[in-house]
Amino acid sequence: MNHAAVDDRASDTDRQILVEQIRIVYSLLTRSGTMTLFLSAFVALVLRAHGPIVWWWFALQATLKTAEIVEIRWFYDPAMVEAAPQKMLRRLYVTQSLHAAGWASVLAIAGQDVSAPEFVFVVMALGGVLSGGVTTYGALPKVHAVYVATFIFVSILTAIYLILVIPDRPAFYLMPVLAMIYCVGTYMNTRVSGEAYHRHISLSLANTELAEILAIQVELAEAARRDAEAANRAKSTFLASASHDLRQPIHATGLFLSLLKNGKLAPEQQVLASNAANALNASSEMLDALLDFSRVEAGVVVPHPQVFAFDDLVRQLETELGPLADNKRIVFRVHETGAHALADQALVRLVLLNLISNAIRYTQKGGVLVGARRRGQQLLAEVWDTGIGIAPDKLELIFEEFAQLGNPERDRVKGLGLGLAIARRMARLMNSDIAVRSAPGRGSVFRFSLPLAPPAQARPSEPARRSPTVLLEGAKGAQVIVLDDDQAIRDGLAALLGQAGYAVQVAETVEGALACAARHRPDLLICDYRLREGRDGTEAVRMIREQQSRQVAALIITGDTHPDRIAAAEKEDMHILYKPVDPDRILEKLATLVRS
Repeated sequence: MNHAAVDDRASDTDRQILVEQIRIVYSLLTRSGTMTLFLSAFVALVLRAHGPIVWWWFALQATLKTAEIVEIRWFYDPAMVEAAPQKMLRRLYVTQSLHAAGWASVLAIAGQDVSAPEFVFVVMALGGVLSGGVTTYGALPKVHAVYVATFIFVSILTAIYLILVIPDRPAFYLMPVLAMIYCVGTYMNTRVSGEAYHRHISLSLANTELAEILAIQVELAEAARRDAEAANRAKSTFLASASHDLRQPIHATGLFLSLLKNGKLAPEQQVLASNAANALNASSEMLDALLDFSRVEAGVVVPHPQVFAFDDLVRQLETELGPLADNKRIVFRVHETGAHALADQALVRLVLLNLISNAIRYTQKGGVLVGARRRGQQLLAEVWDTGIGIAPDKLELIFEEFAQLGNPERDRVKGLGLGLAIARRMARLMNSDIAVRSAPGRGSVFRFSLPLAPPAQARPSEPARRSPTVLLEGAKGAQVIVLDDDQAIRDGLAALLGQAGYAVQVAETVEGALACAARHRPDLLICDYRLREGRDGTEAVRMIREQQSRQVAALIITGDTHPDRIAAAEKEDMHILYKPVDPDRILEKLATLVRS
């Protein structure tokens, strides 16, 4: 800020202070004007026996006071002070000096031939008026200075006049001198009051300015929050749309690959089919990460704590992720503790899955160690690696959405950068958090805590999942209607379900599905969520259930991962799978629904 700007700001502040000072003086004059008018009338009554000059004096006082009262009551506007403070200040100089001259001249009238009691009354009246000036002009001492200067000047003339007229009565002609001394004393008090007023007004203006700045900052923060929420909604909409559009062909491809692998293929063709399935799985994993992220954004993930054996969960992950470490020729070790945790096992599994996958992904030599430690009533789960490490200033950045420190080329093998963001959000849903320590070039350790549970509370392990082949027994021949506006998915599902022994009817529209249901009493409905013309699968299910007058089992298979629609779908009495879905998973789900 340059000196000119500083000077301008100081000048503006001084102007605002002057405006407030003048407003205060005018507000006090409004209250004191009537009282001084009555006081002038009492003085005139006391001195009425001393001739017409007393009434001329009162007429002058009454004119001045009445004019002031009329001006303030009917013509004064605070906006006038704001517009021209210096002009209003000069007006105060003139009017208040006239009032001072009027009161100072009363000594000349009273000092000639009044009695001692009358003179005492006049002196008391003057003392009251002069004392009132401390209050009236306390906010603006310079106006009081003009008032006092005028009073002293007229008092000097009065003293000279009285010395010439009544030289033998010193008590009378010395009274103006005493009044002058008293005036100086009241002005000194006014200066003290003026400094206090000045500080108060300055602080008030500063507070007002700070409040305005704060209001602006609050408005800016609110605007930024609205922009961030709009951006977040746009991001969620984009992710959901992109995810849906990608899931459709991937889901169809998975259906056809499943049919292809179940056919008679030459060894070379089996290898090609296996490679295609691996590539499809990589794409599915990235879309699953988007789905997990969308589910957290939608707020539909609710923890359901239960007691489970931590070692059993870690061994499952070792079986699942160990081959990834073997392919990179790094060591994957598990340290068993025999501890049990009280938490949502599915969420804990998802957190560990993301942490371990991330550790394997960024470790080129050495290995990954997964284990837990008891810390009081907590179980501290840990994932150690000897990977590339993380710089200290990047330890929080890695938990941001789509953040990837070592992947400027956006290699899909390294994921989307959502794993740690999802892991931290899942941990926080369980009232925990993920802490990290790292040394660049040496490796990292990620930790999060879980409530420790006594082994006696552990629930028995769930029985192994039965294969789709076992579940299909008793489900063959069931009538299924498939509603999807994607031709490839309709054909793929029809072939898969037909091969599994279901009687399949396909429809492209809601009306087509209703027609199929009218001809063939359905046992199960399979619907896509997002259909043409703004319609959705849940609407079709409700219409078919109403047509059939029964609760037909329904499975929604969708690629739509928008948080709002996920939350809405979770509330429906319908089962939901998210594309791309493994064909065996579809068959297993159908068999379970038909059997139930």
